[in-house]
Amino acid sequence: MSDSKRNRLVTRVLPHEDGLMVKEIIYGRLNLSRGMLRRMKQGGGVYLNGVRDFITRRVRTGDTIEVVFFDEPTALEPERIPLDIVYEDDFLIAVNKPAGIPVHPTGRYKDGTLANGLAYHFEKQGLETKVRLVHRLDKDTSGLILAAKEPYSLERLIKQRAKGILQREYLAVAEGKVSDDAGIITFPIGRVGDGIHRGATDDGRPARTEFQVLRRGGNWTLLRLALGTGRTHQIRVHMKAIGHPLVGDPLYGRPVQGLGRQALHAWCLRFAHPRTGAEVTLRVKLPDDIRILLKQENLLYV
Repeated sequence: MSDSKRNRLVTRVLPHEDGLMVKEIIYGRLNLSRGMLRRMKQGGGVYLNGVRDFITRRVRTGDTIEVVFFDEPTALEPERIPLDIVYEDDFLIAVNKPAGIPVHPTGRYKDGTLANGLAYHFEKQGLETKVRLVHRLDKDTSGLILAAKEPYSLERLIKQRAKGILQREYLAVAEGKVSDDAGIITFPIGRVGDGIHRGATDDGRPARTEFQVLRRGGNWTLLRLALGTGRTHQIRVHMKAIGHPLVGDPLYGRPVQGLGRQALHAWCLRFAHPRTGAEVTLRVKLPDDIRILLKQENLLYV
């Protein structure tokens, strides 16, 4: 699909919308934000029956409304980084990120990130678009990352994330035996000190993590966890707060021989496709380093 088609949204006016203003349909049924409309001053626009028009224009049943979104090329340096692509269409891409790769450039990591690899991938497809990540993973957490190829899909997915429609599930190995079979952790999470550490603090931001025990071993527990919020280091902080830090966690636990990072893997994503509304479920297997770890404790489950 060309950039011109990918960055468009076309709909017809329904009978019950006869007489409404264009903006009432845009902000209502199409659920566009006013911020997205404001960005169209830099490019794009709203068209009624093929003619650029005011959003205060009243419509008739069967009229065609076309929204052309503003997009711009990425400022990231494209880098040829191998991508394990799990899902891709004209609007979205989901990749299985290995541990050790930052998601996007930061002060510490200027290049070599997943976002640089996506920029290269888009460039090879002939797309002049920004890299729009729907969510993040820590550098040493492996698993699924979802990105949008155009602004409308990003906005819809971010709204899904806020409403809990976009669901993220993780598999993790925790120290000790977690006694409860399932539970919800709701400690607020805030910054601790001046570095990257976070902790369960009274003045932190609300956070919610659901967990389910899959298997218990002699020293460790295999869990499935779901995020209700997306705080920095949320699962790692919450597991430490209940006395079961993740195995190998260099910040909140202790190193483990043979595993150079925390035993945390984003294994499942569920969401409604932002363009079609179809339910999408993506899953990826545990990486080899965690699988080897689980075999040692007779915990291998998936």
